[in-house]
Amino acid sequence: MVIFLALIWYGLRFLNGMSVIAPTRAEVIAWNLADFGTLALLFLGVLLDRLKAANLFSVRGKADRTAFRLLGVWMVVVGLSVLLGILRENPWDYLIGDFYRYACLPVVLTLLYYSVKDQMGIHNLLVGFVVVYGLMTALDLVRFNSYDERLTTETAHQAGIIAPAVIYLMLFDKRRRARRCGGAVVFLIIVLLIRAQMITPIVTLLLALALFFVFNRKFTLIWGAGMAITIFAAASFFYWAVVSADASYIATKVVMAQGSEGALGSVEALSGVRLGEIISIGEEFTSHPSSFVFGTGEGSLVSPDPIPDLSLPIYRYTEDKHFIHSGLFDALYHNGAIAVGAFLLLLLHLFRRGWHLHSAGNPFGLFVMVTLMVTLLLLSYDLPLESSFPLLGICFSGVSLMEWGPHGGAKPIRAPTRRYGLDPGPASGTVATS
Repeated sequence: MVIFLALIWYGLRFLNGMSVIAPTRAEVIAWNLADFGTLALLFLGVLLDRLKAANLFSVRGKADRTAFRLLGVWMVVVGLSVLLGILRENPWDYLIGDFYRYACLPVVLTLLYYSVKDQMGIHNLLVGFVVVYGLMTALDLVRFNSYDERLTTETAHQAGIIAPAVIYLMLFDKRRRARRCGGAVVFLIIVLLIRAQMITPIVTLLLALALFFVFNRKFTLIWGAGMAITIFAAASFFYWAVVSADASYIATKVVMAQGSEGALGSVEALSGVRLGEIISIGEEFTSHPSSFVFGTGEGSLVSPDPIPDLSLPIYRYTEDKHFIHSGLFDALYHNGAIAVGAFLLLLLHLFRRGWHLHSAGNPFGLFVMVTLMVTLLLLSYDLPLESSFPLLGICFSGVSLMEWGPHGGAKPIRAPTRRYGLDPGPASGTVATS
């Protein structure tokens, strides 16, 4: 039941962004309330399940305590940023929305940590996320088959971050059905991205496959690379032959980049307003250095500053907007360096534990490593922070269960534990994906 609620919560995140028309403020609030309601039900399910345990909220090992301390630091700083926003009389509706977005990080990771009890459970949750994403992608393609413009829905934006999970199942799952499901989802992702003319997720998909190959040079990866290339070619042929894609958006951006003045102008033309957003945040901290520690507490973002280039459309910078493309810079602007530092330390902590599992021969460790590297890349450029929460929750809960063992633990980890700060308690060096 708890896993089912987690899958419903994950699916709602895509339904929220399926409209091709910008949602009104009332619609955004309604979807946030639905998201909050689902998380509340998930919390109640986890609480009822934990009441049966001897220790209500015990952790599995010392390494997990480190992760929870970092999440606690994040939560405290987010609360302080909200207080700063209140003192500065910033808009209440945006303050509440931003607090909810950032407070969901420790909440989601904690709920997913206690939702799953064994390695099979974390594997089933990961498969469930991939299946839900595949269904949402198919729904997008069916609903907007006759839509002539770019299909930039939430499924297209999050294609890059789900790619490591899809590739992991396609290459390492012992069940043929799951491997075929992974291949089908890769096909749908490529068709969707060609339909949306989105370069960043396609590059991220290929990067994730390359990272799997770099860290695990086996025949399985060579076979997987060949299959991925075959799927990419088939999806490209299918789309351009059947749907007749129009690549005018990508062509326009390339022409603008070629005609821009200097490297910054070319990057700005290719990135939209992303570079202007980062420059605006830097200028804010330059003008108010004290905001760098705990953030600005702002409920809206100042207009991005354009790069001086007459060939770029200035109208993109004329309106204030709340959304910032880069999740890391968004968090830095609102919550400051301490919160972002705690988040980066959390990623490093999970990465080291994933490396430990990978060194012990567990493919799940490789999945964690690739997911964290892809997540950091996307959050630095094109993805809001909250988009990373589901997969971060899988990584956090998964490394804990893989270290602890399939049945609560009986054997110690074979690799050294002191170097990584892991609990020298029971662990498993094999993957349980059957």
